[in-house]
Amino acid sequence: MKILVNDLKEIIRKIMEERGVEYSNVIADHFTEAELRGHSSHGVQRVIPLVKGVELGTIEKRLNYKILKSTTSSLLIDAKRSIGIVLWNKIVNELEFKEPVSIIAVRNSSHIGFLGYYTRRLAQKGYSAIMFGNAEPAVVFPRKAEKLLSTTPLSISIPSNPPVVLDMALSSTARGKIIEAQRRGERIPYGVAVNERGEITTDPTEALKGGILPLGGEKGFYLMLSLELLTSFLTGSAVGPEVKGVLNTENPPNKGEVLIVINPKFTEEENHGIELMRKILGSLPGDRGENLLRNNNEEVEIDEKLLNTLKDMTKKVPYF
Repeated sequence: MKILVNDLKEIIRKIMEERGVEYSNVIADHFTEAELRGHSSHGVQRVIPLVKGVELGTIEKRLNYKILKSTTSSLLIDAKRSIGIVLWNKIVNELEFKEPVSIIAVRNSSHIGFLGYYTRRLAQKGYSAIMFGNAEPAVVFPRKAEKLLSTTPLSISIPSNPPVVLDMALSSTARGKIIEAQRRGERIPYGVAVNERGEITTDPTEALKGGILPLGGEKGFYLMLSLELLTSFLTGSAVGPEVKGVLNTENPPNKGEVLIVINPKFTEEENHGIELMRKILGSLPGDRGENLLRNNNEEVEIDEKLLNTLKDMTKKVPYF
């Protein structure tokens, strides 16, 4: 069913404000934009685990972080269980990136939504950006059933009009899409996930008990592993099976994210390649989401079961 964008934002704001959560407008804007850009796996369904963590006290209602190390081109931040969307929104909107390369490393924030939200805003300011991180394990080694790695989100942005914004998981599908399929009573595509015995399944419930396969088989798995190890190395976060508190917010979050910002004023700023490939291919990463947002910025398509849950959350406090 469809709901007006402003009505959906108001529901999310009310959910947060009833629980004393700061920056409810930032949270509502982020989740709604995820829906409008086609990232429903990281959209309003993520309100549910966020509310659970807030009510259980594993996620802080107010922004509360500590800068552990700082230079003119780097920050290491302990988010101290703050809401990740709020913290990263502050980082991207308020910091100036004057050096050729800047790096921001954050640990212990709650789920931060979709990475392209942040890299796109940096591209609109004229910066290139690379962002990656880890989360609870959901991905198995090919032919195995033990969950070892997160879906390993990755976003790369390049300034242009519109910006090039790659935003994807390095797993064969996002875990949020499997959760969506389970809620809607739908099957998942063949070949993206396995059950507890390591057998390919199209049943989303069995897939959540088992695990998701990496893109590109073993090579994809080792690319994911390297990025997760780099995340842990740079942020001091947990890694692999030790990561908790992302979807299962009964536990405090202990994951990490890394943002690398490149100021092209110190290098070349050449858009010929972007223009050429957009002409050849018709579209580049980020164009689909931009078109969806432009053509459908007044209403959001959301399944009735999820919407009813959100409405119940505005009336029942605490919900969990």
